[in-house]
Amino acid sequence: MLPILLSLGPVKIYSYGVFLTIGLFLGIYFWWKMGRDEHFDEIALFDGFFLSLLVYFVVGRVGYVLTHMTELGTLYRSLAILAYPGISSILGITGALIFIVMFARSHDWDNWKILDSTVVSLASILIFGGIGGLLNGTNPGYFASFGLMYPSESVARIPVDLWIILWSIITFSVVSRVRKNFRFYSWYKGESSTAQEGLASLFFVGLVGVYYVIVAWMRESIWKLGIVPIEFLIGLALIVVAGYVIYGRIGRRDGSLWGKLRSIIRRK
Repeated sequence: MLPILLSLGPVKIYSYGVFLTIGLFLGIYFWWKMGRDEHFDEIALFDGFFLSLLVYFVVGRVGYVLTHMTELGTLYRSLAILAYPGISSILGITGALIFIVMFARSHDWDNWKILDSTVVSLASILIFGGIGGLLNGTNPGYFASFGLMYPSESVARIPVDLWIILWSIITFSVVSRVRKNFRFYSWYKGESSTAQEGLASLFFVGLVGVYYVIVAWMRESIWKLGIVPIEFLIGLALIVVAGYVIYGRIGRRDGSLWGKLRSIIRRK
């Protein structure tokens, strides 16, 4: 582990902060590039990025603090996110997505286009956030005969941050490709003349579900239903919801059940 990259007297540069900053620069680049391709106002794009990022950190950090009060202990540790990192990803992402939808509506932007851009940008940020977390040693999982030796531990632990990095790389690759090529997917376009926006966002939701299904068995869960971690159930629910919505958005004739439902919703 390398929690401190550089120490200059009283000044310490933390790994998590450095890599998170790199991720933010990369994320804003993708956000700006995709927004420019859609001809959105650039000033509004930057406003939306920084405000949604603020919502992500505030909501995610508050959620993490509330579920780790005994570990953090003091108000200083709760506020010092770089020295004592920790984010409740699902709460942070949910809050940021809700905000970005509201922001897009206020600017008359297509919600699905904005969400597709958001998930690509977010996945790129999470890659470097995971690297910083791994160096900081913030997410040790269960004790195991394999894994990494964390500070103050005598037995190896499963490196949850390593799974975060792997998942983020896979997710970024998938959602960026889907966002770019969804119009050419014959299975998704179906009988419709055009494919609907939003497939990348829905893939992201499903992949978040995959993340929680796996991570639930890598670390001790705070909440359980019997022996089943709540994170596992949340993950399954996200996979099912994403698959169900994707199925409903596949192009079909208006005579189908989904076609009738869509026409009723559009009339309203």
